[in-house]
Amino acid sequence: MRDLTKSALGYTWAMSLFGVQQLANALAPRDQSQPSRKVNDAFYSVTQATENQFGDLVFGAFQIGDEMQRGLVNLTFDALTLRILSPAYVSRMASEVVEQSQDTLRTFSSAESINLAWRELRNNYQVFNLVKNVSSLLNIPEGGRDFDLGKLVEAAYALGAYPDLWAVEGLGHVYAMTFWGKGKPIRGILTGERAGVLPAKSLTMMHAGLGLAFAQQLMNTITPYDSPDEIRRVLREFVTLVKENSRRGYEGAAYESLGLVTRFWHAQMVSVVERHLLEVEPEAVSYFWHGVGRSLYFLPLFFVPGLLSPWLAVEREAPHELARFNMTAGLAWATTIVNVRQPEILENLVRYQGEQLSRTNAFTNGVMSTLIMGIDITPGDEFINRFLQYQPDPSDRRLVELWNNLVARPATEAVRRFHPVLAAHERLGEVFHYQALPELAARLEREMATARTSSFA
Repeated sequence: MRDLTKSALGYTWAMSLFGVQQLANALAPRDQSQPSRKVNDAFYSVTQATENQFGDLVFGAFQIGDEMQRGLVNLTFDALTLRILSPAYVSRMASEVVEQSQDTLRTFSSAESINLAWRELRNNYQVFNLVKNVSSLLNIPEGGRDFDLGKLVEAAYALGAYPDLWAVEGLGHVYAMTFWGKGKPIRGILTGERAGVLPAKSLTMMHAGLGLAFAQQLMNTITPYDSPDEIRRVLREFVTLVKENSRRGYEGAAYESLGLVTRFWHAQMVSVVERHLLEVEPEAVSYFWHGVGRSLYFLPLFFVPGLLSPWLAVEREAPHELARFNMTAGLAWATTIVNVRQPEILENLVRYQGEQLSRTNAFTNGVMSTLIMGIDITPGDEFINRFLQYQPDPSDRRLVELWNNLVARPATEAVRRFHPVLAAHERLGEVFHYQALPELAARLEREMATARTSSFA
């Protein structure tokens, strides 16, 4: 009790002096190395350090409160600058309020809708627990001792279809972390001899877990107020780690995790990372935005279906078309694979938002891509096969048409045709960002045909 009292009083005193120091920095003369930047950097670092100590419930509550207070601050400054009076601003705000209200009313308007929302919430919670508890589920030894990768992959697949996907991703994350902080260059994690035991079907999500580990460690070392050179240095290190530890054709799965980590744990860094990633590795930017979109589905703010819509967040947060298409695809990716066992959940989304989702093929691309990844992770997956065969009530002709155009036909083509082509060319990392999959498959098939012709010549 004596030590606890001392620690608590010490913490209180330290935080009091921290506030005094930041006030002094803010009031310092302007020629003293940008004091406002120093203050912002200090507050950001302390906030991040505190977040890392939160348990799950407190962290979720913090994120929700933080997102809400940031929105309130933005609204206040928009009002003070009279931006809130512009017609475009008023129109956008009114549209968001109406759409969110309609989405909430639809979710809780009937017993069937409430049941679907409850099932989606259970799916979200199950995935959360699978990812969080992967070490105990697979009996992974602490500290990387006696890490038998072959047996652990077998244990992940022994969990059965659906849990295996999340367990493999978690295993990739834990395995990559065993190489961190040992003072040695990190190379060959998924290309070296130890990784030779990995079955091909595990590689996409093993790489996603690999990228998750790298992104989590490196993003904790920078703030939005660091120098551009320092931010680019860290991003360059991330890109180098991905390239030196990934198998050819799977790098995209690791790149995408940077977007997920940044939006989930470092929301203020999203635009900063994109700006510097464009200089460091332009090809990784689309994967980054795909990960940002995927993260929206798992944010505590959107965890409970119907309360707040992540689809509206895409429109609000995407700064340009590349970001919007990839965020939409990433959000569709997560929505589909998390709820693949109950296609009725996705059907309900298509019923009410189908026309809006039809404006581009980004939503459909996300559905196609995640099922390609899913069928590769679990060949012959019973849930994916049932998903492909699902049809809405035939009496609702509008819904049937939307479902077939947005989901059923392209999903079937993705699994039956595009997946074998991407797998044969070892290009499955390509599905972790938005692009025209039919064009990619056709190009790879032409390359294969050309190669065969050349070999006979």
